[in-house]
Amino acid sequence: MYQRILVPFDGSMHSKKSLNHAIEIAKASNGIIYLCTIISINPIVPPGSLFGLVKSASRAQLQKKLLTSAKKDAKLMEQEQIAYCKARGVTAHYKTIIDGNVVEEILGFAKNKSIDLIVIGSQGLQKINKIRILGSVSRKISELASCPVLIIR
Repeated sequence: MYQRILVPFDGSMHSKKSLNHAIEIAKASNGIIYLCTIISINPIVPPGSLFGLVKSASRAQLQKKLLTSAKKDAKLMEQEQIAYCKARGVTAHYKTIIDGNVVEEILGFAKNKSIDLIVIGSQGLQKINKIRILGSVSRKISELASCPVLIIR
């Protein structure tokens, strides 16, 4: 039934649970998993910037270093998750998207790949401690996606 399954992946506990659910669905339907990670550099504010302690040139250098580090982490996640899926008998593809609106990029990716099902965690790395709410990204995806969305807690 679900041949093309998208899992937005940020390395959080909820995205790992989502991937495990997607693997089971893909195994049952002989499907393919697509993982995507979106690196958003806009909200990166180096420590001290808000108080004027970091000059603009230094801020740009720090942002570049943070972006380089985030890309390296995403590449490592890609290799690990592709191997994880392969070890469980499921074909997986991975895409890292740099500096986009998370919701728009996920929905655009789903449309471009003709995704049949999006499996997404209820919260990502941006969760609010000790408050159980549906993450803003997963909520928006569930409202705007043109395919079924499975939200994993």
